[in-house]
Amino acid sequence: MGMKERLASDARAFGGLTARCCKIFLRDRAGVFFSLLAPLIVLLLYFLFLGDVQLDAASSALQGLSYDDGALRAFVNGWMIAGVVSVSCVTVSFSAQSVMISDREKGTLSDVLVTPVRRMTVSAAYFAGNCVVTFGITLVVLAVCLVFAAATGWYLTAGDVFAAVGITAMSTLSAAMISTLVCTPLRSSNAHSAFTGIVSAAIGFLMGAYMPVSAFPTAVQYVVLFVPGTYSAGVFRNIFSGGALTELCSGAPPAVESALREAFTLDMDFFGVTVGAAQMTGIFAATLLIVAGIAGGIAGGIAGVRMIARRKMSVPRAED
Repeated sequence: MGMKERLASDARAFGGLTARCCKIFLRDRAGVFFSLLAPLIVLLLYFLFLGDVQLDAASSALQGLSYDDGALRAFVNGWMIAGVVSVSCVTVSFSAQSVMISDREKGTLSDVLVTPVRRMTVSAAYFAGNCVVTFGITLVVLAVCLVFAAATGWYLTAGDVFAAVGITAMSTLSAAMISTLVCTPLRSSNAHSAFTGIVSAAIGFLMGAYMPVSAFPTAVQYVVLFVPGTYSAGVFRNIFSGGALTELCSGAPPAVESALREAFTLDMDFFGVTVGAAQMTGIFAATLLIVAGIAGGIAGGIAGVRMIARRKMSVPRAED
């Protein structure tokens, strides 16, 4: 088979396997529901008590000043929306790994690998399927959140909406690479379900979706700095809350806006340096490249080991 035919065959196999991964996951309605469990928890906590807590915290910083109640509510709602969208990227991506793990557990993956389809093509299809599912479901979550924002107080621009879609795409790539690295060693669906449950419970705290990162103990704040999703969540907060905050503090001293930005983690302390949305975007892009490099190095190492093993097996033994 020539190079052109080989590439065409790989492309067909890649497209078919990617579509299969998406269909299998989306057909599992329970799996889709549980992948959105963490964002639903964020919403539930917000409507039960977090919303009032954050409103009280923000209004106390504005005590003695005149401000727009609608802008205050929109600011806090934007903080909540940022948490929902950022958490969705991670939890959906980890849940979508169930297709790969189930295929391995049932022997389907072994059956595929005995066909002429290359292992690299199969792995790429699992990764692409994860990205498509994660990005698609998170876009639906984002659309619902935008409708909510429009109904409760709209302070976004068209540029903010496009920026949110762009950060969602970056978050999808980051989450897909990390979930692939972490979930590949798992050998059973039970282990994957248990691990995904732990991730769903913890990620809301680590990304500041349940409470601002500034409220954490100092040691935990340093740990959070090593979580890539922390920066995507920070950028989302600037997108969804930034406009409302500007309106809210239009008649207040600059120190009030700075205090609110720090308290609600629109600005972050990055090892002693205060960083805003632009810097957080740069840090997030850098972490994306680092994770990609690690994933590529691991994949290359595994491919090299397999190649050496195949060569050793193909060398005929010397006769005694």
